[in-house]
Amino acid sequence: MRAYKKEVQFTIWMTAAFILVGNVGLIFSIFPVDAMLFGFPVMYIVPILMGWFGVFLLTLVAGKIGNRIDDEIERENDTLGHADEAKEV
Repeated sequence: MRAYKKEVQFTIWMTAAFILVGNVGLIFSIFPVDAMLFGFPVMYIVPILMGWFGVFLLTLVAGKIGNRIDDEIERENDTLGHADEAKEV
């Protein structure tokens, strides 16, 4: 059961991270800046880069950590399954 709780917490945190990274443009529209980055205004290029690369990197991290949690859930289920078989015999 512990791994399931970890998965729920991980899902909640990753959802919040995806929402935050995906909506960085709103932060820049609230606080406009006149700076330039790579020849583009910061308030345009940073939200685009965070939307593309930020979400891409979060997807990689979520996949890697999610697979580890799934393996942990599988191990927990296997140990519980073996314990149930021993009780039946």
